[in-house]
Amino acid sequence: MSSKKTIGFLVGGIMDEFTEPLCRGAIEESIGDDINIIFIPIKYINREMKDIPDLYEFQYQTTISYITSKNIDILIVAADNIGCLTTKENLYRFMDDLKLLGIPVVLAASKMNGYPGVTFDNKSAIYDGITYLVDELGLKNICMLTSLEHNADVAERFEAYQEMMDYYKLKVGPNTVVRTHLGYGDCRDDCEKLLDLNPDVEAVICVNDATALGLYQVMEDRGLVPGKDIMIMGFDNNITGSMATPSLTTADADAKKLGAKTYTLAKRILDGWNGGELTIPTRFILRDSFGSFMDRKNVDKKILDKQYLDEYFNSIFYKFENNSKPEDFRIFLTYKALMNIIIDYVNDEEYSPERVSFIKTKTDEFFMMGALDYTDVDVLISYVERVKAAVIARFDSFERKCQVYETYSTILKKAALTLRSNTLEYKISIESNLGSLKRLLEETLDFNQGGDENYINILNNLKSLGVENAYLYMYEKPVTHYHDDIFDMPDHVLLKAAMTNGMGTIVPPSAQYIDVNHLFNNSFLPQEQFNMVLMPLYFRETIYGSILFDLNDAAFQNGDLLANQYATVARVINLL
Repeated sequence: MSSKKTIGFLVGGIMDEFTEPLCRGAIEESIGDDINIIFIPIKYINREMKDIPDLYEFQYQTTISYITSKNIDILIVAADNIGCLTTKENLYRFMDDLKLLGIPVVLAASKMNGYPGVTFDNKSAIYDGITYLVDELGLKNICMLTSLEHNADVAERFEAYQEMMDYYKLKVGPNTVVRTHLGYGDCRDDCEKLLDLNPDVEAVICVNDATALGLYQVMEDRGLVPGKDIMIMGFDNNITGSMATPSLTTADADAKKLGAKTYTLAKRILDGWNGGELTIPTRFILRDSFGSFMDRKNVDKKILDKQYLDEYFNSIFYKFENNSKPEDFRIFLTYKALMNIIIDYVNDEEYSPERVSFIKTKTDEFFMMGALDYTDVDVLISYVERVKAAVIARFDSFERKCQVYETYSTILKKAALTLRSNTLEYKISIESNLGSLKRLLEETLDFNQGGDENYINILNNLKSLGVENAYLYMYEKPVTHYHDDIFDMPDHVLLKAAMTNGMGTIVPPSAQYIDVNHLFNNSFLPQEQFNMVLMPLYFRETIYGSILFDLNDAAFQNGDLLANQYATVARVINLL
């Protein structure tokens, strides 16, 4: 048996844009520690089971029964993620049930009385967004799409909106705020309602990016353009928002940093420290949904002032402060060197092909350092466009304007090529994983009779997806479980097959019995530190067991599909 401490991490799912970086942050922070992490996706408590693709996803919640004081030393719970589709009362009832297990609990991205945890500073980015709308754009009619569901983050974002409207003495009428559901497809009627009730609206603060993109669709159907007819702001900085047209102004909430801090807090509590509440800052990200800079009459006067270079760097490369490594400090130094060269080039008005060539060389050097890792391309290109506009405005002659245009077109091309290269590598990685997944499922299903030897195919084939450790826990008899029924967890499971450090084995019948209190600390598991995910194996109302395996890139991309397909395999083996 391992003497390591084990952290359980309850999340909604592992494949969404929030949970993946949250989990990755905890995993990276745990490197070098003698602590294992078990990630347990349980989907969404008290969710109405209709109009969703998987009517039986409630089976994920059966894995909560594996959480015991002998299995888990401390529990991290992304409570608002798990409870985003239920009421405040139901969520508190769920947390009270977890408390009865006698395991210390730490909250991630959630705030509830009596629990230590780490949350986002939801207000500062909203403050900055509304300040920009009022002070820079002169807008007054600002509405908000907030949430119907209980969520501490949502409540703080709404409070920030109210505080800023009060600060600027702007009118908040009975129809200025409309409550809606958080999902992209669930908010359409409420977006229609907001536009109908507020025909003079100039800007809308949305509770998250998904809601903002839902509003985008409604506006498009009405012939309205975000950033031109109405300014739109989201929250979360999801990749879909940065890729939208126009790109979405948002708040960057670094889930990876929050996951790392939450892990650190849980570790301190394990070491005997008292828990408390920690806060992760958010950052306002200006994009085209607040109006294209090129459409504005006033050129930014500070952008060519050397004393503001640090401020601009922190704004553009908003991920740098929290995520950079010491050696990446040269990115900051190269940025300042490049901008100093450009500013001197403008101020002394001495043009030469050699000078422009030097600027392009420094630009190449800057992108090759990995600067795009700390921003997104829309933010960076917007900044380059602003610098270009500011430089052009300094020159009167047509010839000099053309020279500036040519120089900055080259810089933008470098950014686009860098992004294309990164995107191509990601696409190749995805296609490779999908190919491996297809072969894996075909080979796993390649049997024609029952028997424990078939279970090993499930684990061995996971190696093609980079999984080195995997364990197949099956019930002696499949368990029937209906929605809203209390799940009766067997007191033991059968470990049919195990793979440790890439070596798969069929477990002999005499060694298969595993007490549910030792699911994560039995002799078959690796002696080294590990991070794994526990997925249920079910077909409709029938649950066959669960699979525990390494949480790696393939799991983040295909985890639900893997569990569903392996459940089918388990069902066929059972029938045979």
